Amino acid sequence: MSMQLTPEKVEFRISTTDLEVVYTESSGVKLRLDVQRIDDVKSEVYREVELTFLVVAELRCITLNFFDNHYDSVEIKGNIDNEIAFWEENDYHPNPQFYQVVNSDILGNKNKLFDPNDRLDLKHYLIIGYDSYVEVIASSYDVRYL
Repeated sequence: MSMQLTPEKVEFRISTTDLEVVYTESSGVKLRLDVQRIDDVKSEVYREVELTFLVVAELRCITLNFFDNHYDSVEIKGNIDNEIAFWEENDYHPNPQFYQVVNSDILGNKNKLFDPNDRLDLKHYLIIGYDSYVEVIASSYDVRYL
């Protein structure tokens, strides 16, 4: 079965060769990475962003290129031919390298363990860098530009 990914509706596209992850029991997960907003692409500059996941059930850091590792088992919802035109029109990138895994095996197998009372509304997030990727099982996230 292929992994079904739904792009997160964020105004940036992840464009990084370096991901920094900090996990603390009390503050969840902070992930720093380089991104580009649409104006940054036009001027070829990058900015740093911090994604903060507050209620975290699981964190996985994998040092492999995601698409090489899953080349035949990924389906990205809503494939767009002209990404830049879509981005300009909708104010979010159609394929930002930041996704929710819709049919998550992890959530399917472990949700009763992570959230037995079904109150946390956990989601499986996937953040893709150049040669590594991060999977976070969390309820939500905040975005902050640094």
